Amino acid sequence: MVVFKILRVDLSTEKISEEVYKDDIVRKFLGGRGLGAYLMLKELPRGIDPLSPSNKLYIFAGPLSGTANLATSRINVVGKSPLTGSYTHSNAGGNFAYWLMRTGYHGIVVEGKAEEPVYILVKDGEVSIRPAKHIWGKWTGAATRALLQDAGFEPDEKKAGVMTIGPAGENLVRIAGLRFSDYERFAGRGGLGAVAGSKKLKGIVVWGTHDPLREFVDRQRFLKLATEYSVKMMNAATPKSLHQYGTNLLTNIINSIGGYPTRNFDTGYFEEAEKISGEYIKQNYVKETHGCMLCPIQCTQMTVVTTGPYKVAGERIKYEYESTWALGGNLGLSNTEAVLKMEKLANELGMDTISLGNTLGTFLELVKRGKIKYDIDWGDAGALIDLVYKTAYRDGIGDDLAEGDWRLANKYGAPDAFVGSRGQGFPAYDPRALKGFAISYVTANRGGDHLEAYSPTWEVLGVPEKVDPLCETSECISKQVRLVIYAQHLMALADSVTFCKFDTLDKDGIFEQHLAELFNAAFGWDTTPQEMLTIGERIFNVERLFHVKEGKWVKDELPPKMREPIKTGPAKGHTASKMFDEGIKEFYKLRGWVDGKPTYETLKRLGLEEFQYLQ
Repeated sequence: MVVFKILRVDLSTEKISEEVYKDDIVRKFLGGRGLGAYLMLKELPRGIDPLSPSNKLYIFAGPLSGTANLATSRINVVGKSPLTGSYTHSNAGGNFAYWLMRTGYHGIVVEGKAEEPVYILVKDGEVSIRPAKHIWGKWTGAATRALLQDAGFEPDEKKAGVMTIGPAGENLVRIAGLRFSDYERFAGRGGLGAVAGSKKLKGIVVWGTHDPLREFVDRQRFLKLATEYSVKMMNAATPKSLHQYGTNLLTNIINSIGGYPTRNFDTGYFEEAEKISGEYIKQNYVKETHGCMLCPIQCTQMTVVTTGPYKVAGERIKYEYESTWALGGNLGLSNTEAVLKMEKLANELGMDTISLGNTLGTFLELVKRGKIKYDIDWGDAGALIDLVYKTAYRDGIGDDLAEGDWRLANKYGAPDAFVGSRGQGFPAYDPRALKGFAISYVTANRGGDHLEAYSPTWEVLGVPEKVDPLCETSECISKQVRLVIYAQHLMALADSVTFCKFDTLDKDGIFEQHLAELFNAAFGWDTTPQEMLTIGERIFNVERLFHVKEGKWVKDELPPKMREPIKTGPAKGHTASKMFDEGIKEFYKLRGWVDGKPTYETLKRLGLEEFQYLQ
């Protein structure tokens, strides 16, 4: 039997309480993203302002977090998004989930609003709300060290788990994220850093000595299975490549097939991509490689820029593929050091790099179209860096940028300049060239998102089967839809267990059959691989029900720019129209949805009858 124990911290009343969930709930929703989505749907009143005290942050690990060397130390945060105005989830790696589990708790729900800045300390089961006025205003790196010291630890991010926000969150920037230890790990998407800022919550520190494995039914078998899976994965080709080059090994790959969005999705091929590629940065700027707690892959690449106008004195810069695209090719910027500088600033000021790049790209397009008067052009490093500061502090035009790309485009009368879904911009893959994203992007419950179903897994890597990313035959469309749905269930599991989605990128990775074996060993369940996938399906439907409840973002739509042909590169002439127009019909049919809304029959099949009132 599993026991999932959470804390509730009401910052308005300073009331602290505990709740326990057992097999009847955990076997339906697990933890992390799944349990967070379920509780959010039950608890949040319809129509609340995301920046009001009524919103909540569900900061959850999963039943297996921090227990196996399978990249299981990921933390998930669920809440109502200031960016989209509806449901969102975001997750981060590092060591926070590991240390949270050692406090004896699996999750924290933060409610209400403090009168003055505070942080929450959970230290070996003891919980307190402590003043943080002296830490408010600090950038995320300095704030992390200050929180550790105030809590009685060395200023070393490996010594305890830390969550914090930067100036962007404090200033209620709608693209603000939550930084987690160790070293610039971000739950970025959806703007939940602004929710923490609205609550005057500067951060959370967790530490403990509890052993979560001691409750496992068959600890020996669990560890034997976990070790077997870990060794197999470490020797697989994709994890080895990720370890060598990090996530940015994708730049040259995606650009070579014409799917690298350039200048706010004007085209899918960046002529100067090599200058910001993983291979180039590895050779010239990477100084060390490490990884999250309990990770066999170790993909994190830490860079340095020590000279020139974009130097970052005495600091390592954590960089990723998505961030490098968003603040590089998406803005027509190929100056490697300027891109790395912007990534560092975004992390320190506390903003989601993808949404920041989306917003700056939208802004540049609006300028080029004459909607906004501003002295800037594509690739203007100095002006772009200045706008990063302005956005975090809502300074001048930064006040508009702080509202995010969807609101920016609509304010200036050019809604088609926004490229995304549900109010959140698309990431670093053009769905006109990687057509699986024409379905997965637009149906993602948190809005334009690549990690609810990552189509390059099958379109590029051939896992679980190879699909031509440019194929638009009826057979290819049907296959894409089927794979997107499968991936959406598997990814919901990953975010709820919790484990890293990189575990699923190789045929020798972690899939539903392995999860079933691990849960059976850990908790004495008799679950099957199909039941695990049904849990993922249940979670995905619960998330969609929040949009139904809000009456917002229910129907899935393709942005206008994705119906325009790609102008240059290997995918020249391609659009996402056919894949979306034909694929979405089959997607709804297979899901048991009508116009983006689950039917009663679907809810009944998934054991979600308690939400039939939303029909």
